[in-house]
Amino acid sequence: MNARTMGATTEDRRVRLSTYVLFVDYGGEVEVQHTVRGETHRVDRATYKDLLRLRGFRMPSEQHARWIDAGVLVPPFHDRPEDHGGIRPGTEAQLGRDYQDWYWRREVEAEREYRWLGQSLVKMPSDLFFYQELISEHGLDAVLEIGYGRGGGLWFFASVLGMLGGGLVVGVDLERSDALPPFDRFAGVGVELVHGDAHEAVTVDAVRALRPEGFGLVVVDADQRPEGKAALLERWAVAAAPGGYLVVEDVTSPECREAGGTVEDGLDRFLLGNTGFGVAVEAARFPLLKARGAVLKHIG
Repeated sequence: MNARTMGATTEDRRVRLSTYVLFVDYGGEVEVQHTVRGETHRVDRATYKDLLRLRGFRMPSEQHARWIDAGVLVPPFHDRPEDHGGIRPGTEAQLGRDYQDWYWRREVEAEREYRWLGQSLVKMPSDLFFYQELISEHGLDAVLEIGYGRGGGLWFFASVLGMLGGGLVVGVDLERSDALPPFDRFAGVGVELVHGDAHEAVTVDAVRALRPEGFGLVVVDADQRPEGKAALLERWAVAAAPGGYLVVEDVTSPECREAGGTVEDGLDRFLLGNTGFGVAVEAARFPLLKARGAVLKHIG
């Protein structure tokens, strides 16, 4: 058994939605788009809801055979572009791949010291738009960021919660930054900082004590090692509240690409062992995310 199949047995017939599937709602019908293959299918709402049930790994039924053939549903460890016949020119997946290749070649220039309400933050605008949509649409009032650096991400999350009536933002890092933004500007928003090794259980326990019911959004932006990202996913999943989101950033970095699927395989091993989580189909609407394919939802 090689590294790619480790964690799933040969008889494991479970499948899940591909992270390359995008749903476009037309009211009476829903279009299923495969962003790698460049194929589309129109389905009724009953079929759409049935496909949504397979956000996490489940045993397929006979009616799912066509979707497995179409790459809409995938078995464990088979959701890379090459598993879908390679990226077709002109597809959305090609756009995303070109963007990521450019971004990581020119990372410093790409960041361009973007600012949010006067404060620098090391996140791309596409990621910020995605995060605010999750928070506002789902009424999330608690955000956890693992690896907060100089606090730009915390500043952004606090400002969004401040506009939506308040909430809690918690940041985790090894050491406290000496240049944090003025979080007290946002009335009704508590900002708490926890300092310690994100891989240690004691750090997780300290955070969970601040919010025992969990966080609506957990962003893992620490440890650039591919194996480290997979380990942090396992470690911090317990902090995601039911219905909440778990995001692992920078999974398209050169280190992760060169690691031969370490992060992707870690995601599937996690989903195989944690059936209460599944692929967040909402993320497919944002093809330029630095967390492409690594946005999960706690579906219960």
